[in-house]
Amino acid sequence: MVEILILSLRVFQALLLAAAVLVVIWLVFLSLPGLMRGAPFVGTRPESLKAMLDLAVLRSGETVVDLGSGDGRLLFAAARAGCRAVGYEINLFLVWSSRWRAWRLGLSPRVTVRWGSFWKARLDEADVVLVFGFSNIMADLAKKLADELRPGARVVSLRYELSAWPAAGRSGEARLYLKK
Repeated sequence: MVEILILSLRVFQALLLAAAVLVVIWLVFLSLPGLMRGAPFVGTRPESLKAMLDLAVLRSGETVVDLGSGDGRLLFAAARAGCRAVGYEINLFLVWSSRWRAWRLGLSPRVTVRWGSFWKARLDEADVVLVFGFSNIMADLAKKLADELRPGARVVSLRYELSAWPAAGRSGEARLYLKK
């Protein structure tokens, strides 16, 4: 009886260790592409997501672009609001995961997730651009947005400012900018 209990405990410990190793591998797999290119995956907290969407004032029929779409949370919310949602993501695992989740939620007709750098994205059709970019990219991003967005387009940035643009609104860590 004691041997069975000890064996069960060892099996449980081995399973627990295997689960911990899988979690570490999972986290590295999610973060590695971004770390190699300067922007690791950081999931948007629900309160930040709400602040960004409140500032964006999404209207049905608009095109919303998420630069660095991660796990697709903002894309799914935009699609539920009746928008066409396009995400750009460099982590292939997150691209496939977002595509699968969009399909599972019945949002795939309105959600497109593109694998690749958003620096190559054309933004001329965007009504709203959402971004959680780090400070080291914001100056270059401000130039890209100024060159490519049409007048009246809205940009919502989480945490980091587009310093060359005056903010038109703020909610928590989210800032709204308007293309003139």
